[in-house]
Amino acid sequence: MATVTIDIDLPTGVTVTGYERHGDGHGFEVSWPLPDRCRCDLCGREDKADIEYLDRVQVVRDLDLLGQPTFWIYQPAFHRCGWCNHRQWFIPPFKRKDTSYTFRFEQHVLRLLIGSNEEEVARRLGISAEAVALIVRNQLADTKAKQIDPQRVITDVGIDELSLKKRHKLYATILTDLTNPDRPEVLAVADGRDEAAARKCLEKLSQTQQQGVKAYRADMSAAYHKACKDVLKNAKPVVDRFHIAKKFNEAIDAQRKKLTRAYKAKLSKAQQKEFRALMWEFRRDPKELSAEQKEKLEELFDKVPQLRKLYGIRGRFKEIFDTARNRRKAHRALIGLFVDILKDFPELDSFIRTFEQWQEEILNYFDARQTSAQVEGLNNKARVILKRAYGLKGVDSLWTRLILDVNRSSDIVLHTIKHMKALVAGFRSLFAYT
Repeated sequence: MATVTIDIDLPTGVTVTGYERHGDGHGFEVSWPLPDRCRCDLCGREDKADIEYLDRVQVVRDLDLLGQPTFWIYQPAFHRCGWCNHRQWFIPPFKRKDTSYTFRFEQHVLRLLIGSNEEEVARRLGISAEAVALIVRNQLADTKAKQIDPQRVITDVGIDELSLKKRHKLYATILTDLTNPDRPEVLAVADGRDEAAARKCLEKLSQTQQQGVKAYRADMSAAYHKACKDVLKNAKPVVDRFHIAKKFNEAIDAQRKKLTRAYKAKLSKAQQKEFRALMWEFRRDPKELSAEQKEKLEELFDKVPQLRKLYGIRGRFKEIFDTARNRRKAHRALIGLFVDILKDFPELDSFIRTFEQWQEEILNYFDARQTSAQVEGLNNKARVILKRAYGLKGVDSLWTRLILDVNRSSDIVLHTIKHMKALVAGFRSLFAYT
């Protein structure tokens, strides 16, 4: 068997005093300086340390070495109080009390949990699922994950709801930090989807942070907007364009069904099936249609002429949101569109009333073109978590998974391509042949 020398990163003050290989594991004997004086936890008296050692060793799990488990071994020491005879143990600087693994092994477990579950990580590491759950609780408690750093600068937030489990009427409200749009992070999670849940999330922000929020993004939930307007005094409300488009497309689709219902009633089953196939072209963006698909669309318009106007209205609506340079031009274009809608399709008046109700929040989108895309993306990740867990019944479990899979997702990227290339270049220089 070959012998090599390896540099090992150790906590400050910890030294390696011995090494043994056993089976496919590595054992390092370690030591650290003990204090000269000690205060008794029981009676509170401080005295010169009276150090004693157990006649057995303690073995704790550390990071793997060359893909094999590694352990740190030390002889437990304690101080015997001369006043009350209390035995007080010295806790090593590399582990917490009553655990059999190092701090950095805990962090390694957290990284493995990202995108996985407790049972799978436990199986891969050869530890119990209960130990994995305890590590998660300890790590989140250490980082005070449920508290928002009062020094954190927050200028944009998003708030949305999420269903925890189908058919159980269990919902959670999620507050997201959108200050850095490339990396949104979860700020708070509360049980429910009402104004009280929104306030519970928003009140986790400090007074300075609440005043510093410049914009918040939400759907057309009156409860969320009421809470945000009361708590975030200086924030501009923005209703996401995609929520508006969804409402508009639902109204257009309902009108489309009404127009085609009478025509389809006259067709045979085979003709109805062929007619339904033409609806794919109607729903798609005209810029994405091929020449053949455009011909099919024209065929549809020949059969139901009113669909041509409906199709044009939907295209105009999208074009306004894509091209309007400011809120004034967008407002003018939308008013012109709504006039034409009422002339040809008065049944769409309900959507126009919805626009009038949320006009200010909708037009705020055109000031900086802020969307809830990051919020919806984060919610999709949350839904994946829920599916992986077959649903959750409490917000605490959801919060833990969001912290791991969203806020700490960058921790799983241990090495970037740039870093690996730098290592390769370094080794080439170290092993250069002459």
